[in-house]
Amino acid sequence: MFDDMEAMMHRIKKKVYKERMEVFREKNSDALAEMTGYVENAKDRKEAAAQVAAAFADAVAARFGRKGKISSRSQMDINLYMIYYVFPSILLTESECAEILADALRDEWRGRFRDSAQINYTTFEDLCGTFQEKIFGIF
Repeated sequence: MFDDMEAMMHRIKKKVYKERMEVFREKNSDALAEMTGYVENAKDRKEAAAQVAAAFADAVAARFGRKGKISSRSQMDINLYMIYYVFPSILLTESECAEILADALRDEWRGRFRDSAQINYTTFEDLCGTFQEKIFGIF
């Protein structure tokens, strides 16, 4: 999911973000379906979501960590990527367990990674609403 992270975060504007989110969702549709499906099919959905979140965080730590730690700069970039792409794409699956999974991932992230204690998620629609629109082509 973190392939091309730097390129995906470079010069984000509303139109570009929408296009990149579409590409992200298409590229990661199997992983997203696997994560949400695992939680949906579990008897204890919260426990299953916690397991998925732990495995996801393990994979991120293995990919970006050096000597067991992720640099503060990298962690901030990863956090932004999570907020802009990973969390909204989970919510966009419209799975009945999407929020349970997003909550578990947020909680795991907060506890696992330094500089992430305040991380939270929002919807794709809310994020798109935060981009400044041009008014009469001036701004």
